[in-house]
Amino acid sequence: MQESKYNDNLTGRSFGMSLISKLNQDLSINIPEQILKKAGLKPGTEFIWLYDDETGQIVLMKKPDDFVKTMRGLGKEVWDNINVNEYIKEERESWE
Repeated sequence: MQESKYNDNLTGRSFGMSLISKLNQDLSINIPEQILKKAGLKPGTEFIWLYDDETGQIVLMKKPDDFVKTMRGLGKEVWDNINVNEYIKEERESWE
């Protein structure tokens, strides 16, 4: 099993571990032991498969126990330099 650091030039994301697996004859994939341990995966863990038509990348992620908690705070950086109260006031005035 080959291990290395991986920087994805397409998404700009950096991954701490990159390992290679092979698709078996029965179309199953073995998850490397290092990943199992690091992610705390156990039999019965559910996954979400994502496929990007544009890049051809396949992403496998552990299904969150609670999607709401997982999404909490997503996009909060959009509001970093904005006075929220002023923004709401301007929006409300534009409705009149």
